[in-house]
Amino acid sequence: MFEIISQIAICLIIAGIIGMFIGYIIGKASCQEKSKCSESTTTEPLHELHIDTKENQNVKNTDSVEVNIPAKKEEATGIEPTLLKEARNGQKDNLQLIKGVGKVLEKVLNDTGIFHFDQIANLSKEEATWLDKSVAFPGRIEREQWISQAKDLAEGKTTEFAKRVEKGKIATSKKS
Repeated sequence: MFEIISQIAICLIIAGIIGMFIGYIIGKASCQEKSKCSESTTTEPLHELHIDTKENQNVKNTDSVEVNIPAKKEEATGIEPTLLKEARNGQKDNLQLIKGVGKVLEKVLNDTGIFHFDQIANLSKEEATWLDKSVAFPGRIEREQWISQAKDLAEGKTTEFAKRVEKGKIATSKKS
């Protein structure tokens, strides 16, 4: 019995080594087809967001995530909402209290001209469509119910998600 188990174990080890060797060869061959696999990509950003705003310029956020603004204005459909150049009275709302808005997306919204809950709460369907497409997250506003959350937050109410953010239980909102 012991002989059979040891033979099976040896066969499994040999099969594993052969499988890893074949996988290495296939991986090496597919990497050579891509031509730049072996080059370092440390200078490239980890994430890219594409947004469309009036300025059509590159915007960098504090987390070293590059935000590229495409040149095609026709990509954004719907009606452009009322956008601000800066937060009212220099005090912007913490948009991360809205489920689906993290540090990066809050920066994108601010760069687009959205700083306050009431701006999101007062979006019409056409304006929400424009904002969805201009921040490159189609359907997110409706899917994650930003407008209803923003209405509650603008009225001074709170949501379960906002409570969790304020307690630091949401990873993207923890103070560093």
